[in-house]
Amino acid sequence: MTDADRLRDCLCSAKELARLYAGAALESTNNGVREFFLAMHGEETHNQEVLFSFLHTRGWYPTEMAPPERIAQVRERYRAEHDRLGLTEPPSFRRYHTADPKAHPASAEHPDHFRQH
Repeated sequence: MTDADRLRDCLCSAKELARLYAGAALESTNNGVREFFLAMHGEETHNQEVLFSFLHTRGWYPTEMAPPERIAQVRERYRAEHDRLGLTEPPSFRRYHTADPKAHPASAEHPDHFRQH
């Protein structure tokens, strides 16, 4: 088992823990317990982001860019759902960069594929 294998295993574990903590928070009836699970969810989400970034920058977790047609399809699907729900506010473009100590989350810009029309 290589270092990359071990780190990919850690990444899978962090993703699963984040899912479990999110589910537990949604099912909690006690605010203190809910806040605990949300805090743990945030920690695991951060761990997942750090692990992914580490693996991806070294070529150990390759990804490919979605083609523009697919991005347009997904954007339209979510826009239709947004309209169907009768929401009046435009979808949020906030992006989080918790694994990047140089970037504050509030300083994030709109991603190119979310250009407003």
